[in-house]
Amino acid sequence: MDRELGAPHPPSRVKYLAAVAVAITVAMTAVIAVTVDAPGRISRALSGKSLEDLFSSPRLDSELDVVRTQLGGQPIRRMDVTSNLISVEAVAADGLLHLYWVRDGEVEDMDSITDLHAGETAFTAADVSGPRIRAAVSDVRSLGKPGEIELVSYIFRPGYPLSVAVWIRHDPVSSVLHFDPRGGSSVVREESIETDEHTSSFGGCWC
Repeated sequence: MDRELGAPHPPSRVKYLAAVAVAITVAMTAVIAVTVDAPGRISRALSGKSLEDLFSSPRLDSELDVVRTQLGGQPIRRMDVTSNLISVEAVAADGLLHLYWVRDGEVEDMDSITDLHAGETAFTAADVSGPRIRAAVSDVRSLGKPGEIELVSYIFRPGYPLSVAVWIRHDPVSSVLHFDPRGGSSVVREESIETDEHTSSFGGCWC
């Protein structure tokens, strides 16, 4: 009698073994999925970069569609396309200049910027073109200049027209090549900037 009470019932044992088998299968599936995707996840986590830089990628067009949809009516001072996101300095409804990050179809308002000056907002999202950005990148690479492309900007500065600017990182002196935003492969202006390991393009600025 005691032996019968202490012995596990066959149905309970079957359920237990089935649960263990399911748990092992789920765990193995998870391990395989993480192992297969690990190199991409780790590289993106450490470098913040996707497999293809955004300024060269066809997916840039869909991200720019988000900019036009959500920020289309706002005057823009500057828009930067980095390896993995778009940053936009635009005037919001409160009249202040805000920094927006656009990534994976979402817009995040980072904060307002206090250094808004009259006449600095010279364009809107309608002036921005994905094919133009990729063409400028292609033109820069064909020039054979040493260094890596850090970002591409639509930028307006007082005294200069709106341009598509491509930053080529080559410490200790990097180059920024400006192109006509309407088209053409000719460099309309070139800047040289001193850079080192502390110079960052995170979020979209050379500073």
